[in-house]
Amino acid sequence: MASAGSSNLRNKQAGNQESSASSPTRSSDQTVLRSSATASRANAAFTQTISGISATGRSISSLVSSGLAQPRHRIMELLHTFDVSGLASSARHSLTTTSSIVFSPLTVQAVKGDLTGIATLTGLSGMAPHLMASQYLKRATANAQALALTGAMQATPASADQLLSEDIPEAGARVSLFQGFRASYPGHKSGRRGKNHQRRRKNGFGEVGEDDPNKLFSSLLSERERTIKEQVKLQTQKTVIQSELDQIAASIETLQTKQTNLGFKLSKLAEREDDLADTLGDLNDKLASISEGSKARDGQPLQLEYRDETRDSGTCMHTFHGHDGVVTSLDLNGPYGTLVTASRDNTTRVWDLSTFKCLGQLPGHEDTVECLQLTQHTLVTGSRDNTIRTWNLADLSHNQHSRSPSPTPSDSSYSSNHINGKFTDTDGDDYSRSSREVISVLDNCWTGTLTGHTGNVTCLYFEDDKLLSGSNDKTIKEWDIETGQCVLTMDLLWAMGTSNSWSDWMTEAPDQSYVGGLQFWQYALCSGTIDGAIRMWDLRSGQSHRTLAGHTGPVTTLQFDDYHVVSGSVDRSVRIWDLRTGAIQEILQYEDPVRSLQFDTSKIIVGSGESLKIYDRVSQQHSYYTGHTNKVESVRFNDSLLVSGGQDSTVRLWSR
Repeated sequence: MASAGSSNLRNKQAGNQESSASSPTRSSDQTVLRSSATASRANAAFTQTISGISATGRSISSLVSSGLAQPRHRIMELLHTFDVSGLASSARHSLTTTSSIVFSPLTVQAVKGDLTGIATLTGLSGMAPHLMASQYLKRATANAQALALTGAMQATPASADQLLSEDIPEAGARVSLFQGFRASYPGHKSGRRGKNHQRRRKNGFGEVGEDDPNKLFSSLLSERERTIKEQVKLQTQKTVIQSELDQIAASIETLQTKQTNLGFKLSKLAEREDDLADTLGDLNDKLASISEGSKARDGQPLQLEYRDETRDSGTCMHTFHGHDGVVTSLDLNGPYGTLVTASRDNTTRVWDLSTFKCLGQLPGHEDTVECLQLTQHTLVTGSRDNTIRTWNLADLSHNQHSRSPSPTPSDSSYSSNHINGKFTDTDGDDYSRSSREVISVLDNCWTGTLTGHTGNVTCLYFEDDKLLSGSNDKTIKEWDIETGQCVLTMDLLWAMGTSNSWSDWMTEAPDQSYVGGLQFWQYALCSGTIDGAIRMWDLRSGQSHRTLAGHTGPVTTLQFDDYHVVSGSVDRSVRIWDLRTGAIQEILQYEDPVRSLQFDTSKIIVGSGESLKIYDRVSQQHSYYTGHTNKVESVRFNDSLLVSGGQDSTVRLWSR
């Protein structure tokens, strides 16, 4: 139908052109009338063309709607049934004829002179949307093919008013003719919105037109990829920042820990400073008392061999010979006072530290003395004969000598060479043999005997009139020294409960002490036993109320002050405990079992192996005193002097 209308239009237009050429002199009124008639015919032809296009658009819309539910090959078959090229050719002929009429030189004057003639061309005012019919058909075909290939196409819905104003061909169609037309003609705008207006949609990354769903889909994909990349980038930056925050948090935690440790060390230093101030005051008082009593009974000053000598710390000033067995225990009451030593040769000797002379030996015990303590002039000894003896050395004259005095370094039978802190002794055996026959017996110093233990007395500690002792009979006893009576007995087996570790140690080391060390102050008692535990006792009730566990071997020695307990063990360690919290502050590890120790606010003296280990509590550094040729068994210090006894049967005097 469109082709027939287009042919009639061309024939009529050709006839009009011939009439115009044969009658060039006709009046303007006739020209206007002819133009009006021609325009009417053109308008009718265009009406037929537009009707064809509308029918085609409805068919395409119906095709698109049905294609959503049809397979792709079915859509392609439907597309081939339309003669799109013929329809486009007919539209082009109609538009060419209309253009020749509108822009003909014969109608210029009429157009310029009489606007009412143009008004008859009412169809031309709506031609603008139809001037690109060919492009519309091409785009519609392309969209249908894309739909067949992809299986889906996004359609941008119009407003409710627009959809209602348009002619929707079918109720089941998803896309109306208006929507298909707008998708194919991006330049077409409604008269209400203006000539150059184009609807666009905001998506957060810019504006994307709704005229081409394929472009919209591609644009959204691109934006999605950029968004993913940006998200990955932000995640990476977030991870880096979080890592930096974690490092900063770890650094802050480390600094806080250091701050806490430094604060604790500062408090310890303050405590030691106060203790040193008290110690300095005591030293000044002792020096004053020594200077007052420095004269002998005859009014002449004592000849002290090392009084005016200045010696470096760790210098061995003298070696005492005389014992024939392991030196098990020793103690002294001052730098220029008295030294008492006990040995497994079953002798207990008293030495004058002013002259290095042996004043004699103490009789009475029937077996080896395992422990002793000397305070002022009072001496208490504990032995393997299960007894404790008390002695008073106040009446012992420092001018008293044994019938054959202990030789000095100037004697011909004795020589001592100091090489790197060690002494090389000669003729020691000859001296020992000769001295055994002439040693004097100090039988006038004994004051009493305490009996009650049924096992070896392995450790003891006394203060004022109170004495406590530990024994291998698995008990700790409290004694009244004045009356010699036992006032309290504490059962260690009951305190240990179900612990059986002590029995294993007793089997492996039968010579091991069941109670390795003890010390008390007022009603507080601290003991170390064979099971490796340190127990706190209340002497008013005789009950153990606290246990410090940490050692893996028997405790051999201990000492405590106001803040700390320091203990040594067969497990080759020294542990420093905080009495306030019960926690271990420091652990000092050695290569040999710890046999003895003593400490003050500045140093810890440890007897372990063949040397003395000196631990500086301020600098936390070790120094070593070497000289013994066998293991050290006992150490004690008083003021500036340090004495040690070992398995080499010698006692050494050191400058502290």
